[in-house]
Amino acid sequence: MEQYRAEVLVDEKFQLSEGPVWEKETETLHFVDIKGCAIHRLHLPDGKRSRLELSQNIGCFALRKAGGYITGLAAGVYHISEDGKTIEKLAQPEFDPMTRANDGKCDPQGRFWCGTADLVGGVKLSKLYLLPGDGRCIEMMDGLECSNGLAFHGNKLYYIDSNRHRIDEYTVDEESLSLRDHRVVTEIPRGQMVPDGMTVDEEGMLWAAHWGGGFVGRYDPRDGKLLARVEVPASQSSSCCFGGSDMQTLFITSASLGVPGETEAGKVFAVHLPYRGVDSYRYKG
Repeated sequence: MEQYRAEVLVDEKFQLSEGPVWEKETETLHFVDIKGCAIHRLHLPDGKRSRLELSQNIGCFALRKAGGYITGLAAGVYHISEDGKTIEKLAQPEFDPMTRANDGKCDPQGRFWCGTADLVGGVKLSKLYLLPGDGRCIEMMDGLECSNGLAFHGNKLYYIDSNRHRIDEYTVDEESLSLRDHRVVTEIPRGQMVPDGMTVDEEGMLWAAHWGGGFVGRYDPRDGKLLARVEVPASQSSSCCFGGSDMQTLFITSASLGVPGETEAGKVFAVHLPYRGVDSYRYKG
């Protein structure tokens, strides 16, 4: 099995850095600190950083073709301008008050997928929503606990509800905008680690962060085989995306909550790989 090691890119301890997004036009990495209520931006060519302060926990976001962001916050989904001065709450979805927005991203068609996570363990009130960009909000799944990693390849959705300890595959029915043909790609051993955020490379292989495991694994979705490991010097690796000028740098976020003895916990990491990733897609709405 191939082995790689990520190095520190952003030398700052965030509480819960998550949801990295690569903006190739400006060579900027965007990511959130969920508990810190902010979107952070790193302009890779010169290392300049900026942040957009928010008034709520932010679980996920995507860049909009119209400019600014679509964001999943604690109280719902919002459009937010790049400078944060214009904020518009969408009528749907309405989150259950026992949940908050968690992982989400855009698919290649420019539709925003947004999941929620339970605030109390075991209630299974979380859901996965699809916002196609035409004003609709479609409930794609319910009965979830911690809606997490998403990846798209062809007509397939790869999905993680972390507490199920597995990666699932679905076919997206483009006519009905529904999911069918469920299949388990791989089971993640139960114990101290759970699967978290996820992305895909040009070959259709899945890269999943393992919270509690301190690594990102490359999986073949055809048979679930673990092909490679990227070791991360922080046990709570949370998510990842590809970027860089050649789309071969894997950016990895992590969290510092509950691990005060880990010196590198909560930082953002990077590793250059012999694989090309796919774009972070923009929301068309």
